[in-house]
Amino acid sequence: MKMIGIRSEIEALAASVPSTDGVVFVPALTGLGAAHWDASATGMFTGLTRGTTRAHMARAVLEGIAFQNAEILTAMQKDYGKPLGSLNVDGGASANDLLMQFQADVLGVELRRP
Repeated sequence: MKMIGIRSEIEALAASVPSTDGVVFVPALTGLGAAHWDASATGMFTGLTRGTTRAHMARAVLEGIAFQNAEILTAMQKDYGKPLGSLNVDGGASANDLLMQFQADVLGVELRRP
């Protein structure tokens, strides 16, 4: 879609707006895994208006990733029978401070980077 040039640009773009302004992104680009297991699911944006900007969409992408992770981790906690105390994170997405803070807020736990 050429909304950003390189992945490191998404954080500044997403941080330039205080919210998604109602835009939601479902990150099902290769189907939905746990806990839905629907290989035919597809990614989508919803809530777009004339006022929607690239920044709103960028923020929605980051929030969609965090919500998808939270859904999986909530299911894992339910199966395990214990609450999550903290979460170790690594990989490219863990370099995104906005995403990591939003993820920590959604989960209500500390995220630890190496």
